[in-house]
Parts: sequence; structure tokens; C-alpha cells
Amino acid sequence: MIEELRLSSFGSISAELLFSQGFNVIIGETGAGKSLLLSSIEFLKGKKSNVVFEGSFVEAVFNVQGEEIFIRREIKNGRSRYFLNGMRVPQNLVEKKLFSLITFQSQRQSIELLKPSYQLKLLDVFSIVTPLLKEYKKIYELYRQKETELKKLLDEMSAKDREIDILRFQIEEIKSVNFQKGEEEELLALREVLLKSESVKRFKSLAKRFLYDGEDSALEKIEVVIRELEELGVGEEILNRLNSVYYEIEDIYSEIEKSFVIPEEDISLEAVEERLYEIEKLKRKYGNSYEEVQKFLKKIERRLEALENLDFEVEKVQRDLEELRKELESLANKISELRKKGAEKLKEYLISSFSELCMESARFEIKLKPLEDFLPTGKDSVEFLFSGNPKLPLSLLSSSISGGELSRFLLSVLTFFTDSKTTIVFDEIDSGMSGKVLSKVAEKLRKISQKQQIIAVTHSPQILAAADKVFKVEKDQKGEVIVKTLSDEEKKREIAIMIAGRITEGSLSAAEDLLNRWEE
Repeated sequence: MIEELRLSSFGSISAELLFSQGFNVIIGETGAGKSLLLSSIEFLKGKKSNVVFEGSFVEAVFNVQGEEIFIRREIKNGRSRYFLNGMRVPQNLVEKKLFSLITFQSQRQSIELLKPSYQLKLLDVFSIVTPLLKEYKKIYELYRQKETELKKLLDEMSAKDREIDILRFQIEEIKSVNFQKGEEEELLALREVLLKSESVKRFKSLAKRFLYDGEDSALEKIEVVIRELEELGVGEEILNRLNSVYYEIEDIYSEIEKSFVIPEEDISLEAVEERLYEIEKLKRKYGNSYEEVQKFLKKIERRLEALENLDFEVEKVQRDLEELRKELESLANKISELRKKGAEKLKEYLISSFSELCMESARFEIKLKPLEDFLPTGKDSVEFLFSGNPKLPLSLLSSSISGGELSRFLLSVLTFFTDSKTTIVFDEIDSGMSGKVLSKVAEKLRKISQKQQIIAVTHSPQILAAADKVFKVEKDQKGEVIVKTLSDEEKKREIAIMIAGRITEGSLSAAEDLLNRWEE
């Protein structure tokens, strides 16, 4: 319930209201600001408003099962700020908190009653199917999951053969390469060795050819020069130096032969390059490393196995689906039976309530239709049929009920379809009703307020008389809206004015009679 409501500069209202936990009524002349007062509560819930400005705020204190909850919305720096128990919070947190704490009802909002989904919800509450429906919904979710799974498997079946061929080709291609762990690293190292061997071979060949025993080698040419000098018999010093060079070159070549050893490998560089190319081609298609290629191989092997066993999997899912369908069918039938019994009870209850609300001639039926397919709510569709005139046939509630009748229908429903934690705000739901009807409506509102808090805007003396607490909204000479809490005497005088348009001995007496009725 809402205990306190404070407004500051909300349009032209700055006020503080302390509500009763029962039946609260708001009165005031047309245009005085009653709707503005109600819209402040909707503003607190997150609705936009064009009457707020810098410094405006609305705050309320709710009592939920003994716990006080403080909620505030203010305008600062041109933006809304929300607070929950003194801490700034996001808007959605406040909206979520208030969603179940306060709800608005008016003749316009009663339109919810015309929706088949809401009608089914009402019937289910009256039929006490919640435990069964909870079990049904759990099976229904599994059933829909299995349906999706089966559709996917059947789609796979249509492309199964082609995919199997592709997978087999990929598996064969990977296995035929026989890519081993660490092989690529070893081949790269070997390639470096073989590349070096080729260079060493080339160098030793050049050294042998140009220094030692090649045609026109250095040793051969020096040997020719030495022979010529020896024949001349001159240049002994030069001859000695040439002999030294000759022996030095021989020594250098000998060192080359000993120092540059060619590694012995059974595989050629060309064969290594071909194997590396084969591995690289495999990696480009199936993964950037040995590990990734193997991971891909395992994946497609599993996929191939699944496809080869797809027929069995389809059969298994179809069996599971059939078992779930039987469970659903059984639960749906039980729910339908409870709804049929509940429909009779709800019909009796509402017709009795209609009679209490001066709709003695109203007729009402609940029509349940079995559906072919399963829905989250079962296998039933529901139609509320109504006729407020005995001369007219029953027809859909949405096409046969007037605004006033719909309001009374709503009150009948709310008498049992209520949540004690929720405050109901009625915005002139009594509009257009006669005096006799209003007395009955007042009784219903009073009855509902014994279970949960009610705030109602009214112009009816009968409803005003039933209130536990009354607030009057009026404008002062400056146009500012003032909200005043009425005393018992002031309440009686307001009832008298509603009855006769002014205060007279007769209207005061009539007002007292109305008040005495509720005291009794």
C-alpha cells in the first residue's frame, strides 16, 4: 500500500497526502486538478509528463508486508533522477519495483477485460489450474525444443548424402598427408641444413677448381711460372717466394677440405621442399597448425558419425516427441476439465455479482473451444459471451457490453482477482452510473478495499460516503492547486453538496443517512 505521497511543483500542485490502508477517495470540481494528482503517481512510475520543470519532484512511501519503501523522482538539470530508499537508481529499477505495487483502472483501461488472453487468465485463477499449468508449461517448453531439434535433423537429412561425401573427402585428404606432430618443425630445420650443405658443396667445388686441380687452377699457373724461373736460373728470391705461395695454397686447400664437412642426409632438399609444400597446402585448408588440423579432423569425424547415425537420431527424437505429446495431451485435458468446472462457477459468481450491481437482466456464458495445436496456455481458447438486454442474444463481450456495464464487470472481477500488495487506483470508473447502481458500486469498492488499498476519483456521493479517507482538490484564487484532507464533518458537507448542489437541511440529512449506512 501507499502510505504517503508528496508533490512539489508538479504542474500547479505542491501537496502532501497521507493515505488510509483501506478506501481513499479524491473529490473536486472538474478541472480542479484531480487528474493531475493521479498523473503524478504515473510520473513516479516512469511516465513522461509535460507539467514538470526544474525542481519538480514526486515521492512516495510504500508499505509492503511491514517494510517501508521510499521512491522519489525529481527533475534536476533538465533530466529525471530516480531514488530508491535514498539511493540513486536507474529508471527501470523503479519501474520494476512499482509494477506490482500500484495499478490504474478506468473505464478506458477496463478494455483489458475484452482480451481473450486476459479472460483466460481470469478463468484460470477461478479454476485453480496454476499448479497443473506450471507443470504443463514445463513440458510444453521441452516439446517445442524437441520440435525444433527434429526440424533441424530433418533439414540435415535432406542434405545428408552430399555432406557425407564432402566429409569423407576431407578426412581422406587429411589422413593421406599423414601430417605428424613436430614434423613441420623438423623439416624446416632439415631444410636449413640441406641449404647449407649445398652452399658448402658449391664452395668446396670452386676452391678445388680455382685453387688446386681445376683447369687453369692457381697451383698450376704458379707451377708454370716457377718452371720458367728455374730454366732462366735467375730470380732466386722471387722463386723462393713463389714456392712459399704454392705450398701456402696447398695448405689452404687442405684446411678447406678438413674444415667444411658436408652433412650426410638420406633426403634431398627437393624432397624436403615438396613435403613442406604438401603440409602448407593442408594447413591452408584445415588449420594453421598440426593441432588445429587434428582438431578439425576430430570434429568432422564426429560430424560424419552423427550423419551416418542420423536416421537413428531422428527416430529417437520422434519417440521423445511422441511421449511429450502424450504428456501434454493428458495435462491439457486435465486443465480443460478444470476450466469447464471453473467456467460454471465463474459464471454463477459473476451473474450473482451482476445482480448485486443492478444488472439483474444480464446474461453471461463462458465458451471454451478445443484447439488443434498446443499453446503455452493449453489447448483451449475462451470467449466471454454477454448480453445486458434479455431481448438481445448473447454475443462476444467486446461487442455487446457498454462502458458502465464493463466497469461493473471489472468490479465483479476485482472482488476475487486481487493482490493484497497492490494498490488499485480508480479514475472515475463510476462515470455515467445511476444512483441505485452507484450504491452497489460503492459496496463493491468497499469490499475490495478490505483486501487491498483503493484510491478512487469520484463525483458520486454514494462512493464518497463509503470512503475511509477523503481528499479534496481545489484551486485557490491564484490558480494554485490545494489538496485538503477532509474531516468527518467536512466529508458530510461535501456529500450534501453532491446530492443537492448546495447545503440544505435536507441534503445534510440525506448525507447523514448515507454515512450512517456505512457506520451500521
